Amino acid sequence: MRGHPFLNPIEAALIRWLAGSPRIGYIAVKQHSSLNTWILRDHTDRAMPTEEEYEEDDEPLSMQLERLYHLPDADR
Repeated sequence: MRGHPFLNPIEAALIRWLAGSPRIGYIAVKQHSSLNTWILRDHTDRAMPTEEEYEEDDEPLSMQLERLYHLPDADR
């Protein structure tokens, strides 16, 4: 996490601590008002698609958002 110039040492330590948890499968870090995003993910998590699966997906983004909107947890 030292390669991320916008994180202070405490934030970097917290992200390292979270990434080491067996309950965390995906962390996305983005600086406010920036387009750069750093993604940390657990490669052993079978629920997260791989980069190859992302590239194979021909479903339009609008359909993905529609599917997410209608998930059962959306009613909460």
